[in-house]
Amino acid sequence: MKAETMLAAGVDEFGPASALTVSRRPVPEPGPGEISIDVTYAGVGFVDTLLRSGAFPLWTPMVPGIEVTGRVRAVGRDVQGFTVGRSVAALLNDFGRGQRAGGYAQVAVAHHTMAAPVPDDVDLRRVTAALVNGVTAWVALHDVARLDARDRVLVLGVTGGLGATTARMAALFPARQVIGVVGRDPDRAPAECTDVVVADALAEGLDRLTPDGSVDVVIDPVGGPLRAAAFQRLAPFGRQVVLGNASRDDRPFSGDETWLATRTVSGLSIGGVAHLRPATCTEALTAVISLVARGILDEPLPAVEPLENAGKVHEALESRTAPAKTVLSVAD
Repeated sequence: MKAETMLAAGVDEFGPASALTVSRRPVPEPGPGEISIDVTYAGVGFVDTLLRSGAFPLWTPMVPGIEVTGRVRAVGRDVQGFTVGRSVAALLNDFGRGQRAGGYAQVAVAHHTMAAPVPDDVDLRRVTAALVNGVTAWVALHDVARLDARDRVLVLGVTGGLGATTARMAALFPARQVIGVVGRDPDRAPAECTDVVVADALAEGLDRLTPDGSVDVVIDPVGGPLRAAAFQRLAPFGRQVVLGNASRDDRPFSGDETWLATRTVSGLSIGGVAHLRPATCTEALTAVISLVARGILDEPLPAVEPLENAGKVHEALESRTAPAKTVLSVAD
């Protein structure tokens, strides 16, 4: 019998956005502890461009896409809590179990610990748009920074997708103050920010906005000089959580500065920790879906593109001309 195939946007060799093409590939089957999903929407993020280009030690063929929503297609052995046909959301970035991803496809496979049911009346576009950023923000604030209601939070790169979601999440916890850092235009910061400062005037802004010019938590997906400047503004017992390096300019932290000033620097990569702490990711995923379903985490509706436009979306992401969030419509 001929193997069943599906449409997927992937690469046979790592390369530029033009290497991402739609072709027919075998339909994956769920193994023990896994479920397969008929994908409705697949989220597109900057990390997908890194997967496509070969920035990680993975192998080809590679189908990017680490966040999907859809309906359960099949349930593997030793899986409970999922039934065929149920709406579901899943993360596919648990690379420690072997190569994963695969969201840019009509069928994707997820480990059951990285999936959660979605109420049938919830807009799957909104859920898809919130998955990776929402889970990252939840774990960063809840598990890494251990955010307290007395904390002043500084979010670098707050106009980006991850920064904006983290600012919204921090306001929900709630933090005492959420200060967003923007490159140029303060009007682009999320409404949940209590205050906004321009990156080039960080010190002056914090001196104006806080009693002693310091903050308790820094959320840092940016890196570069801004990373170092924000670190200098951490209060005693302050926590800086590194979520990425969008500037591609890594700045080291001084061990002497951390212990002499009683500051903490932590890192978080959901893709790096998912297979090691699956319960943490399950809890975060369930929380994010619930917040979106109840309208509490009000993420903007994403732009929607057909699967065949995946390469164009990657080009827009790399040229920094993409909307805040784009999802691929796969079911059609």
